[in-house]
Amino acid sequence: MKRSAMALCGLLACVGSVAWAQDDVVASAGHATVTQEEITTMLGNLAPDVRTRLAADPSRLDQLVRARLAQKVVFDEAKAKGWDQQPQVKRAVEWAQRQAVADSYLASIARPPADYPGEQDIQSAYDENKAMFTVPYSLHFAQIFVAVPRSATASEIDTARKKAVDIAKQAHASGADFATLAKADSEDKSSAANGGDMGLVPQGMLLPEIRKVTDGMKPGEVSEPVQTAMGFHVIKLIGTQPATVRPLADVHDQIKAMLRQQRTQQNAQAYLAKAVGPTAVSINEDAVRKALSASQ
Repeated sequence: MKRSAMALCGLLACVGSVAWAQDDVVASAGHATVTQEEITTMLGNLAPDVRTRLAADPSRLDQLVRARLAQKVVFDEAKAKGWDQQPQVKRAVEWAQRQAVADSYLASIARPPADYPGEQDIQSAYDENKAMFTVPYSLHFAQIFVAVPRSATASEIDTARKKAVDIAKQAHASGADFATLAKADSEDKSSAANGGDMGLVPQGMLLPEIRKVTDGMKPGEVSEPVQTAMGFHVIKLIGTQPATVRPLADVHDQIKAMLRQQRTQQNAQAYLAKAVGPTAVSINEDAVRKALSASQ
């Protein structure tokens, strides 16, 4: 499916930067096809964090394409059999169309002016919500991990413990290279490739057993094996980072988007309150109850 080209174009919004036409087919089944342009549009409507996850996992991107193709296959077969002409289907389509038009129109009239929020608004929101932008106290550490299956026997747990104890002794030896040991012995392959480095981790995200041990450690120290439900961990504390408030420059765009979203919601609620609020609407409760009875 030329996955790498599609991922670059769809996820990085660089349509035209590779030698693909907008109508190139990226998947097909029978007469049903999915084009690059369709996928680009679909991905463009997703949240940035979702697009990032898809970019990191091509199999999920394939699933999205397959789901789109499956929808088209089913739709084509249903249409060929006149399913779209059934009264209940036509009513559902009309309802969906009305909803789409109403949602689009409401979004357009609720959208704040292009110059909102101003810099003073952004500064005020930052000053009043600094807790939102605080990076918690974090630890930078590396580990060597010895896994223990949940179904492990007492003998298997003891074997893993002895292995972890031996690794810890090697790590404590004079001149020991923790990163080299981690690459050779850690069963957490993702961190082992980086010498066991787990990066900077907020203290609150640590497993309780590991947090308890690291609380008393100093940078450069290596722990004895720490047992958790997953296995044994030999920890090396690399450093710590105190809780800090991210500078405004780092969160400026985030605050701007947040304020625009809040104002959009406020504008939409104000419009609806005026259009269909208590003073603007009269409801025949008897008729509503009759409608409910008729639907059962």
